[in-house]
Amino acid sequence: MLDSSTVWFITGCSSGLGKALASLIHSAGHRFVATARNVDTLSYLPDGPNVLKLRLDVTSKADIHETLSATVAKFGRLDVVINNAGYPLMGDTEVIPESDARLQLETLFWGPVFISQEAVRIFREVNPAGAGGTIVQISSIGGYMAFPGSAFYQAGKFALGGFTESFAKEMNPDWRIRFLIVAPGGIKTNLGSNGKFAPRHPAYDTPDGALNRLMAYMMDPAAQASFSEADLCAKAIVDVLVGQDERKLPGRLLLGPETITLLEAEMKKTQEEMEAWKDVTASTSPSGGAKDVPIL
Repeated sequence: MLDSSTVWFITGCSSGLGKALASLIHSAGHRFVATARNVDTLSYLPDGPNVLKLRLDVTSKADIHETLSATVAKFGRLDVVINNAGYPLMGDTEVIPESDARLQLETLFWGPVFISQEAVRIFREVNPAGAGGTIVQISSIGGYMAFPGSAFYQAGKFALGGFTESFAKEMNPDWRIRFLIVAPGGIKTNLGSNGKFAPRHPAYDTPDGALNRLMAYMMDPAAQASFSEADLCAKAIVDVLVGQDERKLPGRLLLGPETITLLEAEMKKTQEEMEAWKDVTASTSPSGGAKDVPIL
């Protein structure tokens, strides 16, 4: 159970879901650290003893260490980390500059990795014994399944999910450290200003091209009207974390009804392919495959 003594640390609070989370946590009276690449974008948060506003570039290990150290120095502990910072990089995979692709992975994967590693140490070694802590990775339905035109965004989200699931299984239960991967679908944010779009490759830039069809859907006002509200997503995340629901914290939390439709279709396709090719799968081990494989 989390209360007003809880210390939250949130990245990417300048807009969108991060801003909604910071605003909600502030209104609840909790102590928290709001971060952004430009601290001036956090002016919507009033100053006060429960609020610490810090500049953070999640691609900088020095920044990460400095901001987490400042958090402990001010509040003496850390309870919840929400890795939210990120942006979409879209374009035809053939022509996306390597520098842009690498920066995308630094932002979506390596930043949360370094923050998570340091946070776990704080949970275990700085917080009171048995207090533990929670790490929330804001991923995407694009961390479950792939869409055209965002290969490096998807790579970052897929990688973050695999890292988080593995790291979570390493935790000693006595540490009381939890992990949650949040996978939203469409959220009403300003895609045009928050995203980065690479110049198109003429071979792909055709009326029936997959990326063009996807972008037409995403920019359709009728489709955008059906996207989730950032404030409601923030409330759902916080409600799950503070224990207002008696169910056990899930490993992954989908947000947005369309995510269920998309994932059910993807799971059905995977199941059908697995059944159709089961003979080839089994043919590689005449002895019947590995025995007593531990399911962790």
